[in-house]
Amino acid sequence: MNLKILHQIFFIHGEIKSINNDILTKHCLKSFNQNKSLSADITDSKNEDILIPKNKEFDKIINEISSQFKNNYNQDLILTDFWSQVHSKNESTNLHDHVDCFDLKNSPVYSGVYYVKVPKNSGKIVFQYNINKYNQYNRWWYEPKESHFLLFPSTLDHFVTKNLSNEYRISISFNFKI
Repeated sequence: MNLKILHQIFFIHGEIKSINNDILTKHCLKSFNQNKSLSADITDSKNEDILIPKNKEFDKIINEISSQFKNNYNQDLILTDFWSQVHSKNESTNLHDHVDCFDLKNSPVYSGVYYVKVPKNSGKIVFQYNINKYNQYNRWWYEPKESHFLLFPSTLDHFVTKNLSNEYRISISFNFKI
């Protein structure tokens, strides 16, 4: 008897200890306070995404993830876009993926998140994936930790549960092509 894997659901995780999260927090909160949303449309999921400037600490995150990926999978990651989320108490993110359904050819292959500030009880990321063609699905959640990152296929549906903390939950998300 032989096993053939036709489809696989996965994510990659790691930690980057050399990042100054205080500097990243300042950049994210500055953009948040200046209302630098990626979309003015409140019905658009990008409405909660915040444009942040590239900076030395962000570059270190991307370089470390790209280097680890290259060492493990012998492929080069190419950053296509990035943004931040700053969630106040009771805020969450709806179910979504990172595929551009209007431009599949140029859609990202991998998406990721780096956790800048994660107060206790500030929510989890939940991956949701179909188990059959009848729209039945399973969910798997991950408890975020500061200085940790996740990398996952851009097609993988996910959402973030409510921030029940009185402090901001801050993360930086990004997309890659190969």
